[in-house]
Amino acid sequence: MRRLPAPGAVKLRIAGLVFWSALLSAACTVDDPVATLRSPDAGTDVPDEWAAHCADSGPPLLLGNPASGPQVCSGQLAQTLFRRAACSCEGLSLSAPFTVDAFRSSTGPYAPGGTGGDVGVNGVLSANDRVSVGGSLQVGGVQLSSPLTVGGGLDSNGPLSGPGTSATVAGDARVNGDVGLAGLTVGGVLTVPPEFSPGPAQASELRREPVPPVIPCGCDEGSRFDPAALIAHHTVDNDNAAIGLDPATLTDVTGERVLELPCGRFLLTRIAGPGHATLRIRGRTALFIPGGVDLKEALTVDVQPPGELDLFLAGGFIVSGDLTLGSAALPSRVRVYVAGSQALDISAGSTLAGNLYAPQAQLNLSGNAEVFGSLFVRHLESSGAVQVHHDADVLGAGAACPAGQLSGTRRSCGR
Repeated sequence: MRRLPAPGAVKLRIAGLVFWSALLSAACTVDDPVATLRSPDAGTDVPDEWAAHCADSGPPLLLGNPASGPQVCSGQLAQTLFRRAACSCEGLSLSAPFTVDAFRSSTGPYAPGGTGGDVGVNGVLSANDRVSVGGSLQVGGVQLSSPLTVGGGLDSNGPLSGPGTSATVAGDARVNGDVGLAGLTVGGVLTVPPEFSPGPAQASELRREPVPPVIPCGCDEGSRFDPAALIAHHTVDNDNAAIGLDPATLTDVTGERVLELPCGRFLLTRIAGPGHATLRIRGRTALFIPGGVDLKEALTVDVQPPGELDLFLAGGFIVSGDLTLGSAALPSRVRVYVAGSQALDISAGSTLAGNLYAPQAQLNLSGNAEVFGSLFVRHLESSGAVQVHHDADVLGAGAACPAGQLSGTRRSCGR
């Protein structure tokens, strides 16, 4: 998100824990080479595999507790959770324009009009202004007061309502309800069950058959990811000793404090104080903060190539001044996972350029908002126009993860 025009504050509040039991079968399942980097249970030698990993392109492997389940490659995790530009576990209520498109940061900076950018809404999409989705749209139902444009396909578990407006779908459309729009144009096949009316729809073909339900976002207790479990494990299994990092080093930030982290997995108990903290990431890094963030002035998270950051937060997130998260030029390199259910409020003066996963929290955006990356939240509310530019490079983040399990072998997820 670029700077917003009106003054305000950033207050992201996250608390509580979430549970995760799905997704693991797709993750890479190897021992974590970072655990041998002078961590308490692994001796003092830095293995050749880990040195090679840090020099190559693979993301760090996030171990978790090996006694409680499979290990997880962070690249596969990101690739799975951030498949869409926006995912809302409940409804999506919009009072201003909502635009979603996509680009690839590896090929150059963002340019408007890129194809792609999928949106999933488990509840109803309710929009009082125009909505443009560059990719596919999967929803529980649609209530429109202004035109809807979908660049891919449309799947709706309920009716399309909006007697005074119209919708255009470039691909196929499947609607499990009445089409109650002034007009619906479908470039492909329109499927509506026999008991419902297709209304004034125009399509290359109309099929009258049942429409299976879709659940685009995995939000229930059995399928959402559990960042709290990884945070808890890495409070004791981390690489702080390898670089002499005191986990309490940013618990009382006054003035300006800068912490640069190399490749590895690190623990900060909390980031708090009246000052401005900067995290500078130049390696493939995972950072765990069980005590959360409470800063009065500002927080800057600066990630530059070859750096990548997987940030895991619990215990609350409050930044009263400016929040600068990542770079609009490289949003796929920043992934943020939050544990908790309290609302996340993002206001003026903030930059959000990364991928945010908070399936139990409501995200409130005030003013016009431009997001580079993706959003996976319980519910999204916005008082201004919202633009989401999905960095499709995140869809290949798991390419470096090995496909098979390499039990008993300490290999990098990036080799």
